[in-house]
Amino acid sequence: MSAEANEVALVDEHGANVQRMFDRIAHGYDRANRVMSLGIDERWRRRAVADLLAHTDAAEPVGLDLCAGTLDSTLAIHRAFPHARLVAGDFAAEMLEQGRRKLVGAAAERIVTMPMDAHALPLADASVDGVFCAFGIRNVSDLGRATGEQARVLRPGGRLVVLEFFRPTSWLTKAVHVVYNETLLPLLGWAITGDREAYRYLPRSIGKFDSVRQYCERLAAAGFENVQVESLTLGVACIVRATRKADA
Repeated sequence: MSAEANEVALVDEHGANVQRMFDRIAHGYDRANRVMSLGIDERWRRRAVADLLAHTDAAEPVGLDLCAGTLDSTLAIHRAFPHARLVAGDFAAEMLEQGRRKLVGAAAERIVTMPMDAHALPLADASVDGVFCAFGIRNVSDLGRATGEQARVLRPGGRLVVLEFFRPTSWLTKAVHVVYNETLLPLLGWAITGDREAYRYLPRSIGKFDSVRQYCERLAAAGFENVQVESLTLGVACIVRATRKADA
């Protein structure tokens, strides 16, 4: 695997806008996450990655952290599976730059960062044992195409784990979405990063995304099986785990 930068060819203007937005807020992204979630996001990540590569007995399993941002999830995977080789991919260069500053010791040897667009992953077919994505998959322009790319790069029997805010369907999660995501979150994000518009985008992206049921159906259609959902914190977020079919 090479850490050399690749040109990230974005699908459309939406992708370019989201890329610019994350580059703008990269400097305060981690601090905003900690404040807005009261640190819960770190616990969610640890729980989500705990079994990402547990299914393989390879001496050096390979994992992809997709939409890796500032590498919080990548480092959580590294701590859970220190013998693994990890690729941290994101289309926002400033986010990856912030993350690279965290790579010291063994993490620097085991993790490579790579600019990439989720719609056209610069990885060979069936080349990774696990794909993880936290709070990034709802930002893609073409979810079907991105899901197909995840299936393509996974080895048969490989694991996909997605931690995400899905479109709420219950009255409780809808209430949380309106009260917190649409009201308080933009103000907190603005105070921490100076960019209110970026944190107004978050509730809009959740509202336009798949429900967790729709997303699971999408995975099944793309060649995944054993699709399972774990609800977190009263359904505010969910972990979706799935296995790449051996014959897909």
